This record gives sequence, structure tokens and C-alpha cells, in this order.
Amino acid sequence: MVRITFKGASQEVGRSAFLVDDGDKILLDYGVKLTPGGMEFPLPVKTNLNAAIISHAHLDHTGNVPHLFQETNCLAYMTPPTLDIAKILWFDTLKIAGLEGMDAKFSKEEIAKTEKFTFPIGYEKPMDITDNSSLIFHDAGHIVGSALTELRLRNKTLVYSGDYRYVETRLHNPANFEAIKECDYFITESTYGDRDHPDRKETEKRFAESVQDTIDRGGHALLPAFAVGRSQEIIDVLNEYKIEAPIYYDGMGQKVARIYLQNPRYVKDPKFLSKALERVNWVKNFKMRKTALKQPSIIVCTSGMLQGGSAYAYLPEVYNNPNSKIMLTGFQVDETPGKILLETGKLNLEGLKVNVKAGVEHYDFSAHAGKEELFRAIKKMNPEKVICVHGDKEVTRKFAKSIKDEGFTPIIPELGKEVEL
Repeated sequence: MVRITFKGASQEVGRSAFLVDDGDKILLDYGVKLTPGGMEFPLPVKTNLNAAIISHAHLDHTGNVPHLFQETNCLAYMTPPTLDIAKILWFDTLKIAGLEGMDAKFSKEEIAKTEKFTFPIGYEKPMDITDNSSLIFHDAGHIVGSALTELRLRNKTLVYSGDYRYVETRLHNPANFEAIKECDYFITESTYGDRDHPDRKETEKRFAESVQDTIDRGGHALLPAFAVGRSQEIIDVLNEYKIEAPIYYDGMGQKVARIYLQNPRYVKDPKFLSKALERVNWVKNFKMRKTALKQPSIIVCTSGMLQGGSAYAYLPEVYNNPNSKIMLTGFQVDETPGKILLETGKLNLEGLKVNVKAGVEHYDFSAHAGKEELFRAIKKMNPEKVICVHGDKEVTRKFAKSIKDEGFTPIIPELGKEVEL
């Protein structure tokens, strides 16, 4: 009998955390939920763990992992790039918590302990994690080092998708479901369970043309982007379309870019990405920021939802210029500055609400599977049960109904509840 207790990401996006118990107790992810009002944590794990498995580095999957190591001495398994990026994000969490007077729920000591008890594993390398359980990571096509988890238990095989894309993207190959030969239970993300994404190549083309148009009008193209994955992808796109303008790269994305370069086997075309990153100006100080604003330029910066980050070094100059554009490329959570900007055309700058005269645009560069990809993965896995996680309540219910209509058995978990499979 396999039991799963849902500690987070149940009819919600964020704080992924799932406790699998078939005698061995194995935790899948332990993330946080970032909201405009602060941070929401997964429910506590009140049992002795045999192992923790981490799908990828994003904070909604890793953000509370160091907190685990206040109590546990189990091993954590993740790919090498996942550990490297997670460490950057954990230390950044401590920094922000210190500035804002928040409780991060862990300290530098727990980060060090987490690293000590982490066993990094690459793709396609079977690993016994207990006497009765083994795992294999497969490429998930989401960000660098993201993994599908094939978890072989005593009598059943459980596949946990984490976040994935099942199509080729700029930096990554499609999720490698083809390598998985058996699946009894499939825990899948449901983020876009009710809709598909627009054609990626067409989106990239429209984006590149709009950037060039901004430059041609003498403006600045300000591109606030997620530090992990998206900022590197945007630079790759700009290089592909040979945009004629200086490109400046600012913020935490620089550290993540170095990890991409250090892990070429986890990137589809590492040479092309490396050349793209060599051609941009890496902003190192305030003087370079001023230089970037002296001429028409492209500025790739953080954060992707305008919740702080280096974007605010440029916004006071850019927002009032009708020849410039602020171009968002990521999902915008309700009540974040990015979402408010898209809906109202207003920004809060240094305590003042201002009307933005620059153009404001949004492009779908999602690193999550759309509906067609989700169903292709389900059919490929052909499981006894499909457990729908990491999706808003309404989307998850629509997704589950569609799964049932296709002849599969969906499960919609509830936060804190246990499901017997």
C-alpha cells in the first residue's frame, strides 16, 4: 500500500511538498509559496524521513528544504545544477528576510547541513535510496537540472513530474518521458491543465521584432525576467535574432548564468548560449547602469514580477519615456507589481504611484507544459492513477475532468490529507 500525504501544492501553485509512504518515508520537494503578502510554508513533516528528493531549484520546490535539516539527517537527492542554484536562492532568501524583518525558517548553518547531506545525481543513473526503494532522474526540460523522478518502490513505480515541458524550447530538450518504461502512479503538475501556450517560435519572433522596434525609436527595452532560466533564455533569443543594440545583463541572473555555463550537459546547445552570454555587457556597478541608459539599449534584469530586483535601478528613467517598453515574459501572480502594471498601467516607484508612459507588453515564454503536453505525458505514462498537483483550484478541477474523460483515474488532493493508492 502506497500512501501520499499532501503538505502543499494541493489545488494551489506553490509550496510543493508530498510525503510518500510505503514503509519507507520519502519526501518529494519542500518548497514555499511566494505571495505579495509574504511567504507561505508547507505543512510540517512530523516523521523520520528515509530520503528527500528535489525535482528542481525553483523556490516553490526547494524554498523550505534547509528547514528540514533542523531535524532530519536523511539524504537529499537532486541534480548538481539544482543544488548549485538552490544555494543561491537560499542565501538570497536569508538576505531578503534580513532586510524585511521576516523569518526565513532556516539559517546559514542549515544551508551548510543541507549541502553536506545532499547526494547529487545526474540523469539516467539508477540509485538505491533505501533497501526497498530506488530512483532515476530524467530530464524534465523545465530549467537547467530539472528532473522527472522515477521512484521504484517495493511493488509499484511512482513518477513525479515536478515542473516540465514536453516540447523542445530554446535552452532545453523535451522532457524525457520516453526513458520511463513503467508507471503505476503519476504525480503531475497541473499549472496549465486547462489551456495551451501560443506557438513558441512565433512568440519569440514577435518579441524580437518589438525589441528592435523599441531600439529603432530611440528607446530602452527593459526586460525584467526570472533569474533562473528565463533571463538566460531571453539573451539566447536576442542573440538568435541578431538585435542591433547593446545588451546589458543585471541582477541575480548573472550567477545562475554561470551555473548554466558550468553544466553544459544539461543545456541543449551550450555553445550557442555561451556565445550569447559573451556578447552582452555584465553590469557590475552603478556606473554601468548609468552607461546603459545613455543610449538606446536592451536591459535584461530581475525580478520577473517586478517584486524588487535590479529593474528598479532603471524604471525611474524608463517608465516616463513613450519610446521605451517594459516587456514581461513570465507568469504574473495576482497583486504583484507586474500584474498591477499589466492591468492598470501604474507602478509604485519610491512610494509614489505613477502612470507608465512607456509601452507595456507581455509574452508567454512559459517553462510549464501546456494542456496538450500534459495529456501526451499522461498517455505515455499510462498510469493506474493520475494525481493532479501544482495547479489553481479551478484549473485542477477542469484538468481532472478532462483526465477522466480520456479514460484515466484522476485524484484531486486536499492540503494536509492522505490518499491511499
